[in-house]
Amino acid sequence: MRILKVLIAEADPLLQKLYSDLIAEENAFTVLKCVSTGPQMFETLRIVGADLVLLDLYLKDFNALEGLDELRKEFPRLDYIIASSGENPELVRNALCQGVFEFLIKPFSFERLRLALRNYHVYHHSLTGRTRPWQQEDLDTLISMKARDPSWANNRSIPKGLQLKCLNDVESFLKESSDTFSAQEVGDKLGISRSTARRYLEFLTMSERVVVEYAYRRVGRPEKRYRMALL
Repeated sequence: MRILKVLIAEADPLLQKLYSDLIAEENAFTVLKCVSTGPQMFETLRIVGADLVLLDLYLKDFNALEGLDELRKEFPRLDYIIASSGENPELVRNALCQGVFEFLIKPFSFERLRLALRNYHVYHHSLTGRTRPWQQEDLDTLISMKARDPSWANNRSIPKGLQLKCLNDVESFLKESSDTFSAQEVGDKLGISRSTARRYLEFLTMSERVVVEYAYRRVGRPEKRYRMALL
């Protein structure tokens, strides 16, 4: 899996160091560079590019209201995690309207930043690494990651609407066997509906904890069956 490149755009040298150290602990990411001003950020992106920018909207020589729009126009496939003050509601609204992946209001915990990074990794890989056609439930689960539960439990990030206990129950059930199971079979075993089981199974699939196999029938669509990935 490709390592994702992060550009840190933050004026405070101490925060640059703290962010860099935290990102270095995440195997899926590498820090491309730290910059302190808006012009440095644009210049770096034009020369070497990046997958993700960890951006303070109050960066030196950067017009926050217009700057994100300029970035979007010049680098349309670049993603952003904003790490900034929330004191100006218009700036927050503008950032969200520009489609930033996450907005972290300073001061925030390291755990909250880890959650954002790990969610972004799942999100990015699900979009760029997909080889099979999209199903509606797949896309619903992916989009739901834009409305995450900000809690951090057992070092696991889960989308809003999913419960950690139920997620653990689904994963534990699959771990007990090397067989494949349909969403209906998982739901019947755990006492939940087929649609609920499918949501958890699809999230685990996008997290690369579970893999999907297809059982082809004589009539109708093939049945999706799930099993634990070989980690």
